[in-house]
Amino acid sequence: MIEVVETSEKGYSEAVLKAIKKLKEKGGKVHFFKLVEPRGAVRGDSIEFQVVLSVAVEIE
Repeated sequence: MIEVVETSEKGYSEAVLKAIKKLKEKGGKVHFFKLVEPRGAVRGDSIEFQVVLSVAVEIE
């Protein structure tokens, strides 16, 4: 299990998808994930959605 953090300006779902996509692009075989913490930040006039995921991944 590894823990990853990802962000999105659109929402939590997009942040999760981005995190999984990055792991798969690096050659990882993702088995499952768990949303550990949804959080966010206000950056001026925009909102940043942040997720912390615990991911079961097999690295080849």
